[in-house]
Amino acid sequence: MLLVCEIVSPSNASTDKILKMHYYAEAGIPWYLIIEQETGALHLYELNERHYVERSVTKVGEALHLLDPLDVTIDPEELLPPQ
Repeated sequence: MLLVCEIVSPSNASTDKILKMHYYAEAGIPWYLIIEQETGALHLYELNERHYVERSVTKVGEALHLLDPLDVTIDPEELLPPQ
């Protein structure tokens, strides 16, 4: 597996941001993408030895362009429920 993506629930944020991040790092998953459900922000982390380092934060109105581990562009607005 190259990348794990989590949509963070406000009621479960600490599990996704701390516990799961630790487990994924231990499993050696190179990339971890967190989507903040409340704000729509995307947080991209890269594994550096045994822990993740935040590589980018993408906010609504911006786009995340990835080339590695896959070639994709993600628009946070497209991930939010309709207003």
